Amino acid sequence: MFDLHGRVAVVTGASAGLGRLFALALAGQGADMVILARRLEKLEGVAEEVRAKGVRCLCVRCDVTDPSQVRAAVKAAMDEYGKVDILVNSAGGGLGKPIVDVTDEEWERSLALDIDGVFYCMRDFGREMLKAGYGRIINIASILGKGGLPEIPIIDYATAKGAVINMTRQAATEWAKTGVNVNC
Repeated sequence: MFDLHGRVAVVTGASAGLGRLFALALAGQGADMVILARRLEKLEGVAEEVRAKGVRCLCVRCDVTDPSQVRAAVKAAMDEYGKVDILVNSAGGGLGKPIVDVTDEEWERSLALDIDGVFYCMRDFGREMLKAGYGRIINIASILGKGGLPEIPIIDYATAKGAVINMTRQAATEWAKTGVNVNC
């Protein structure tokens, strides 16, 4: 398929779900990994699966909604590998609640995870990619970012994924001539 030997990939939300699968897929193609999530104990289990593919793997406990933790994750990755080539922003989720039942705190927490976390990681890992003149950023969006579904009450997720789509378009435009590609 493709060869990622010699590349370093970062995956957010890597302790479970799609993040775990993205980490395993990239490792399977030879990328050394940096995996991020809030639950370090779950990350360690994923790291064992990643290392079984014959690559290196650094686990970093990181709440992507906290810019200081994202900066610390960037530093840890750079200290370990000296570069970051790929970022997959997959941390995220939704409440699954009708609009009228979503509290202010739930709304703010959900948007912080699904929008702010993507932005902080893209900005701070992207800064290192821009210095190197190379990078690939993949922001995980959803078809819900393009329209609603009456069967699923998930206003926070749909709103956030629409923002991620446009955030990605803007970053791709700004960085088009730098060697850093941004897609979702």
